[in-house]
Amino acid sequence: MVTLGKPIPPPKMGLIFSTEVGLKTQYQNWRSSLDAQALSRRPEWIVIDWYQENGWIERLPFLPAELKVRLRSQQQLLNGLRKGPFDYLLIAAPTVAYTQGSGIGKTPYFITLDTTPQLLYRFGDLYGKYPSALGWVEALKENKRRRFFRGAQTLFAWSQWVAQSLTDDYGVDPARIQVIPPGIDLSRWPYVEHPLDGTVHLLFVGGNFERKGGDLLLAWAQQTQKTNWHLHLVTKDPVLLSHPRVTVYNDLSSNDPRLIALYQRAHAFVLPTRADCYSLAGIEAMATGLPVLLGKTGGTGEIIDHGKTGYLLEPGSLPDLTQHLEALLESPEQLAALGRAARAEAEARFDVHQNIQRILSAIEQSRAS
Repeated sequence: MVTLGKPIPPPKMGLIFSTEVGLKTQYQNWRSSLDAQALSRRPEWIVIDWYQENGWIERLPFLPAELKVRLRSQQQLLNGLRKGPFDYLLIAAPTVAYTQGSGIGKTPYFITLDTTPQLLYRFGDLYGKYPSALGWVEALKENKRRRFFRGAQTLFAWSQWVAQSLTDDYGVDPARIQVIPPGIDLSRWPYVEHPLDGTVHLLFVGGNFERKGGDLLLAWAQQTQKTNWHLHLVTKDPVLLSHPRVTVYNDLSSNDPRLIALYQRAHAFVLPTRADCYSLAGIEAMATGLPVLLGKTGGTGEIIDHGKTGYLLEPGSLPDLTQHLEALLESPEQLAALGRAARAEAEARFDVHQNIQRILSAIEQSRAS
């Protein structure tokens, strides 16, 4: 006689995600995708918000704002880890995880990441990230990061640029690295036709206006002899310019319906960024059928097929921006052809549901082996 015991519960996974600018969209996409699925897993979200309105940490006097942010993130991580025990962790906020450390190494963990500290250091002033002035302090930090990266079961790098840093700078075994780019919800960013009415609408979306090259676009707008365009600038930074063909939007956030409407109205997406790890905004533009002009820096060069889905620009080069942008202004047929190819590329490589399943399948295979 066979006695049936209690059913074995599905594995419990802890998902550590950040709502920091640039990563908030990734969190929203993962959450909406997993919440819509009937999972054979038990997801527990550990969300790092970095700030709590009227929180006790935020009200501490005399503490620098940067230290308050760090303390808040560590408290949120520790509170989330108390929801365990977990069968495994997926860490999409590695900075918080390796600075805290406590409770992480005791559970099998996987990491998805768009950059490494060494890569950010190489951007210098553009990101404002620097190694400690005290050599011994920086050596301790780097040893901690190296142990953290090497301790992961699998690391899912957004780009080959990141994968190379993991092996070269941190000694991670290449066999434990998979390059899986982030995705977007293609149903939220549907392909639309972009008919021309005589005016080519250009869209820029970048929170950090200068680093993303917004000033280059303004310089172009002030010097160009072309008149068949209108530039839409979406940014959190103030833009001090009055121009009849430039509109600034300071109140739009990730996945905002008004932002999606701007993408659908536009004819080209232009982000001449000087320094970037990746560009989810560029992928969103591709999904809606826009050719993308994107600064080639960090992992961005792996997004665009130059001449097929858009153009890769020399970072900081106004002549290069002018050449490619004005060529598009003169060719509606090229705008349309690049846009159709961009949508096809987004469907093939950047479907968030497919890419999430690739990561989860790889995690299950790793845990089973």
